[in-house]
Amino acid sequence: MTKRPSIAVNFKRRLDRGAKVEERFDESITEVVFRGGPGQKNRTVDFSKFASKRPELTSAFCLFFGANGAGLAENSQNKLAATFEQFTNFLEAYEDSFGVRVSKLSDLTTTITRGYGDWLDGDKHIGSSLKLGTNTKNVRYRAFIRFIKYCQRSEATKARISQTLGFRERWEEKPKSPSSTSSLSITDVAKLRKACKSSIADVRRRFERTSKIISSPLIRVPDLYKTTSVTPFHDHEVRLKASAIAFEINRLSGSFRTSMKGLARSLRQPYGEVGAIIEEMHFTAQSLIPFIVMIGLMTCFNEISLLTLKRSNLKRGHGILGDPRLFVIGAKARAGRQQRRSFPIDPDDPFCMDSIVTTVEQFSEGLRQHICGTYRDTLFIAARKTGEEPGSFFNEKNEIMGSLRMALEEYLRTHDIPGFRVNDLRTIGADVAAMMSAGDIKVQQILLNHVSIQTTQDHYQTYQAVRDRQENLGHLMNERERFITSGGRIDPRNAGASVGLYRAATPGIDCLDAMNSPVRGQRKGVLCSAYGKCLSCPRAVLFPTPTNAGRLLQMHVRFEEARATMNGARWKLEWDVEHRALLDFWLPLIPLEIIEEARAIELPPIPSIE
Repeated sequence: MTKRPSIAVNFKRRLDRGAKVEERFDESITEVVFRGGPGQKNRTVDFSKFASKRPELTSAFCLFFGANGAGLAENSQNKLAATFEQFTNFLEAYEDSFGVRVSKLSDLTTTITRGYGDWLDGDKHIGSSLKLGTNTKNVRYRAFIRFIKYCQRSEATKARISQTLGFRERWEEKPKSPSSTSSLSITDVAKLRKACKSSIADVRRRFERTSKIISSPLIRVPDLYKTTSVTPFHDHEVRLKASAIAFEINRLSGSFRTSMKGLARSLRQPYGEVGAIIEEMHFTAQSLIPFIVMIGLMTCFNEISLLTLKRSNLKRGHGILGDPRLFVIGAKARAGRQQRRSFPIDPDDPFCMDSIVTTVEQFSEGLRQHICGTYRDTLFIAARKTGEEPGSFFNEKNEIMGSLRMALEEYLRTHDIPGFRVNDLRTIGADVAAMMSAGDIKVQQILLNHVSIQTTQDHYQTYQAVRDRQENLGHLMNERERFITSGGRIDPRNAGASVGLYRAATPGIDCLDAMNSPVRGQRKGVLCSAYGKCLSCPRAVLFPTPTNAGRLLQMHVRFEEARATMNGARWKLEWDVEHRALLDFWLPLIPLEIIEEARAIELPPIPSIE
C-alpha cells in the first residue's frame, strides 16, 4: 500500500507564531510533519487510522492541525491531536444510535455539532458513558469549535462546509486556582530550610561513612558465591561492604538470593533489609528530597526544569566581577527557552548551591553505570530499594513520576511542614523574593525569568504577596498624604517604617495605632499628620536608641526656638504640654549613656514645629 502524502509545516516556537501554512485540500493527506530546528529530528503526527472511513474530515483536520500546532510544544500538540480522535469516537456512537453516516464536511449539521457537546456531557441517548469534569468538557468542545471555524474560513475547505452551523452552550466553568500559587509563610519556609539542612548534613555523614567502609582494606568480605552461612555477615560493616560489591554485580535483585545465599540471608529481618542497605549506599527518592527542595528554592525553576537538570548544564566559572560562580541552566521546553541562574561559590558554606550540587554529583556517580543512557547526564537520579534499575523522576514525555510526590509528602509529614508540590517551590521562592523586596513584582518577574510582567501578575501571585503589595501601596499613599497635610513637616525618610509598623508623626517616636489618631483634626484610617503632638498622645511609644534619642534632642531645640519667638498665650495653648512631656517624661526614659551617644551622632535636620 502506497504511503499517503503528508502536509509539512515549519516548526516554530511559541513566541514566533504567525507562520502561514500552505493550504491545499487533498483527501489523501493523513500526516502532519513538523520540521525540527537545527540538530533536531522532524516530528510526524499520523492520522491515517481515521482516513479509511472519513478521508475528507481527516484531511481537513490535518490542515487545521498543521496551521494551529506549529507554535505549540509537543505535549500541547498531542492534546490538540487527541481532539480529533474524541470527535470521531462521537461520530461512531452517533452513527450507531441514529444510523446517520458522517464522513464529509458537508455532512456536518447543527444537530451534530450540538450533539457532540451532549455526548461530552455524558448523554446516554447518543451512546455516551463519559463522566468528564466541567473544565475538561469546555477544553475539548472549544478545540472542536476552533476546527469547525477554521474549516469555515479556510480557502481550501470553506466551500465544503455549512457557514451557519450552531454550537451547544458552553458549560459554566468552576473557578480553578492557578497551579502554582501554593506557598508557605515565612516561618514555614524557615522551618523547611532548617529541616532540609539537617537532612543534607545527615545524608553527607552517612555516605561519607559508607565510602570509608567500602574502601577500607581492613574489612574483609567472604566469598559471596560460596558462603551460605549468615554468620560472616553479622558485622554491619562487613555486610555493608559485601552489599556494595553485590550491588555492582546484580543490584541486590534478580538471581541475588540464589547466587549469594549467605549475604541474602543477612539482608532479612532481624538483621536488616535490602532497602535499608541500599539507602546507606546510594541516593533514593526519600534521601534526595531535601536536595531537590533546597535547589528548587534557590533556582525557582518550575518542576520539569528542576528535575530534568543536566550535569552538563552546571558550569563553574567567574562572574563579571571576577568572583567564582556556579552557573545553572534549566530547560523550559514549554516556553522554548532556558532558565539561567548563577550563584557564588563559597567553600566555607556547606549549604550554598555549589556545595549541595557537588554532594549530589559526588554520591550519585556510582549509580550512573547502572542507569540507561537517557538519564546518565541527569543530576537527580535515585536507586530503587527493590534493586530494580535506577532512574530519574520523569519519563520521555516529561511526565513526573508519582514516587517523587509520595516521597515529598512523607518528608513534609515527618517534619510537620504544610503540604505543597515540587512545582510550588517556584512560587514559594518568588514569594520569599516578594517579602524581601517589599512586594516589588518586578523583582519577582526577573527571578522567575518571565518575558512579561503580566505572566507574573496572573500566575505567580499568592494571596500573601498580593496582600503585602496592597498594604505597601496603602502605606505609601498614606505617607504621601501625611507629608502634604502636614505642610512638609513630617520627616519624609520615615526610617524604620515597614508593613504593619507605622512611625509616628514626630521623628523618634513610634505609634501603637497611627491610623486611628486621637489628636483633634485627624481622620481615622489615614496616617496621623500631627507633627510634634505625639509627645502628649496616649498612643505614643519610645524605643530608647541613640537615633531616637537624637531626634528627641532635636525636638527640644525646635521647641525652645518656637517659645522664644511665639506669642506667650499661643505657646501656652499649643505647645507647652508637649514640651513639658518631652522634658519630664520622655527624655528621662532614655539611659544617660544613650543620651551621650545621641549627642555624638549627626542626624538630618527636622522641620520647625510651626
